[in-house]
Amino acid sequence: MLKAFSHMLLALLILSVAGTVAAARLPVERMPEFRIETMVLAANKVSLQQAATRVKQSHGGKVVKAETRNRGGRQIHHIRLINNGRVKTVLIDATTGQEVSP
Repeated sequence: MLKAFSHMLLALLILSVAGTVAAARLPVERMPEFRIETMVLAANKVSLQQAATRVKQSHGGKVVKAETRNRGGRQIHHIRLINNGRVKTVLIDATTGQEVSP
């Protein structure tokens, strides 16, 4: 029983090491988790914080909510602010920094 257990443990160790070595040989470009992150960073030239600051300066009021959403394949920052008791949502293209229509 102990011999069978030690053989099983050895086999699992070998498989574990082989899997680690195989993963280490993959180029970074083929690892989707790295490629996706790089694409997201390259696409967002204007951060959510930058967009919220610009909208607050140009429209006045207080930013109460800010989030980035995907709209038609583009990243759009949705900035919601309150000014004089009125709620307004301003959309900013995350790539260009330009205000877009709703």
